[in-house]
Amino acid sequence: MTKFQFTNKSQFSNPKHFKLFSVWFLVFGICLVFGAWFLVIPAKAQTLSLGLWPPILEVIIMPGKAITQAYTITNSGEETIINTKILPFEPSGEHGNISLGGPTSTEVGPLQNEPQFSFDNANLSLGKPFRLRSGEVAQVILKIRIPENCPEDDYYDTLLFNTPPGAKIGQSVSRQAGTIGANILLTVSKDGQPLRKGEIIEFKLLNCYLARLLPFCFTDSLSQPEFLLRVKNTGRAFFKPFGEISVGGLLGQKGEIEILPENILSQASRQINGQCQTEEKIYPCPLTWQPKFLFGPYRAKAELAIGNQEEIKISAQISFLALPFKLFLTVIVAIFGLILIKNRLRIRA
Repeated sequence: MTKFQFTNKSQFSNPKHFKLFSVWFLVFGICLVFGAWFLVIPAKAQTLSLGLWPPILEVIIMPGKAITQAYTITNSGEETIINTKILPFEPSGEHGNISLGGPTSTEVGPLQNEPQFSFDNANLSLGKPFRLRSGEVAQVILKIRIPENCPEDDYYDTLLFNTPPGAKIGQSVSRQAGTIGANILLTVSKDGQPLRKGEIIEFKLLNCYLARLLPFCFTDSLSQPEFLLRVKNTGRAFFKPFGEISVGGLLGQKGEIEILPENILSQASRQINGQCQTEEKIYPCPLTWQPKFLFGPYRAKAELAIGNQEEIKISAQISFLALPFKLFLTVIVAIFGLILIKNRLRIRA
């Protein structure tokens, strides 16, 4: 009988064949990587970094007059197109936020008896785009004209610089749309002395107890009293409140909390912040008094001047009693704990 013999010997059993295959495989992998690198269209993300100064303009102006304000806009990112427009705003909430709304001056145009806005640059027009190169610093001069028949009132607007999204031909470019703006607070007054009025609508101690049951509240001796102060502008012109909260007790403890003067817009309310300061800047902080230990009755008084007019002042005061509640509670818990341990030891004995 004829016998057939089959061999299952690998073609790479020969070391020369295996080395040749490894070399070709390495060359193929390198070509594949470099081919993908050069064939794929690169995607770039455009950096957007705009700066604007000044961020706010506060003006008292008479009807029939006009003013100009220079704004410096800096482009620290890539070259971009800038759109401009004016939008009115109104206060939103009680923490200094605003809400933009209403028709823009470039879409509908303001009423004939309202402030008129335009650019005083020879090569720029409000509402028309312009190009801002990378690293360029441009100066935009805004002209504000008040008509003769403009009513005496406050007018709040924002000058907006907007970069629209776009794409470059031949590349996949992700360009972020961004907006930066400067607020404009205009007070139109015939004599330059607008009517400013305000009132304190709430002044209380936050960390207190039994405030609804008694004409005063209790606080803990080891706590730091924190106050809530809300002021409403009841006049027709915005103002900044200047002043402080003074705290005093029967045992001679005294303290003062300086408030941060921030704008309160007409017919709006705002929660007042404290003024904290470092070597570099002044920043808002809670209205907190930081004594080492409190005990006994105290009285806190908030006294504010409306704007720089010292003759117009508003004030409010509250009383509170400081007792060492936490210390008493700790002692009571310790006493009960000792009694419980003593009883258990007696039972075991």
